[in-house]
Amino acid sequence: MQDTGFTVIAVALDADENAVREWANKEPLTIPVLIDKFHVVADLYGFVNVPAVIWIDENDKIVRSADGTPGSDLFRSFSHVDSEVHHNLLRSWVRHEKRDLDDDQVRQFQLAPTQELQFARLHRRIAVALRERNSQGDAAGVEKHLQLAEDLAPFDWTIRRGNMPLRDVDPFGEKFFEFVGEWSKAGRPGYQLGTGRDSN
Repeated sequence: MQDTGFTVIAVALDADENAVREWANKEPLTIPVLIDKFHVVADLYGFVNVPAVIWIDENDKIVRSADGTPGSDLFRSFSHVDSEVHHNLLRSWVRHEKRDLDDDQVRQFQLAPTQELQFARLHRRIAVALRERNSQGDAAGVEKHLQLAEDLAPFDWTIRRGNMPLRDVDPFGEKFFEFVGEWSKAGRPGYQLGTGRDSN
């Protein structure tokens, strides 16, 4: 889609820059990859799950809000989302300026964060800052703020899964699947399966 002026930018919600570089260089990726260790982009655009996609037009207007849609069918058995549906919607918008959601519908999905979620995000930022502050780190302070963030936003993937590497926990390991189990029992908040539409 080079001739359309369409640009894809990846944003990694990771605090470990080396891990992001390792991942980005595996293929290697041919798109810019930003590192959002303090989750500023995630907060601004309302990401509560990963992967998520947002569409922004040439006038900096959001034309599709944070949408939990995978780029491929690698995890289709988990997400129950057909990535081709999203790809076709994206092609239609980029090539023909046809959108499946009008401005009012987009706004319906741009929900303001609750006070609990705002505090959760703040506690996670404090934990990341404490972790980086010195080479020794304030392990007790980091853990305290990570836990406060999770207590306030127990089903926010950007927080729960994002905290795992900060605790040296494999974000695809046993603790991750325990979280997925909790999240599933709670009704899978943050995803509206089958459509790819993020239900925040």
